[in-house]
Amino acid sequence: MKELQLDEPIKGDENQRSPKNKKTRPVKVITRITARSPTSSVCEIPILSLLFRAQEAGMSTRTVLQEVRSAKWFKLTDDDLKARYPKSRRKIVDSVIKYGRKNLVLKGQILPVESVAIGTWKATRIGLARYAMEWKEWKPRYSTHDAIIIEEKK
Repeated sequence: MKELQLDEPIKGDENQRSPKNKKTRPVKVITRITARSPTSSVCEIPILSLLFRAQEAGMSTRTVLQEVRSAKWFKLTDDDLKARYPKSRRKIVDSVIKYGRKNLVLKGQILPVESVAIGTWKATRIGLARYAMEWKEWKPRYSTHDAIIIEEKK
């Protein structure tokens, strides 16, 4: 069995330190701000306006959110659009728009989730009639929130 034994010990890397290839995570910087957002009741007419244009098929949630938060309806800064609630970390403007949808469903002006495909918003005849009556008097209103902005720095 002498053939299996080596005359010289094998030199290993146990004494040498090699740099570890760690993946560094981006650093999250949290900034506190006071942000503006539309009120949930004032979001109802823009939502109905969009659904008025797509009466037959309805619209996807993503499309409605993008259109309602656009500069066409509300004058919001980039910080206002990025603002999040401090505890839940959800975007404030998107949450307010979705809460406006919830109010419209309770009023019977938008079909509930059970009646249409998930992720689709579709107006009822009551909602379309309300839009036709109120769109001329509509004006944007805003509320203020204590918020945070989360930015990633590498």
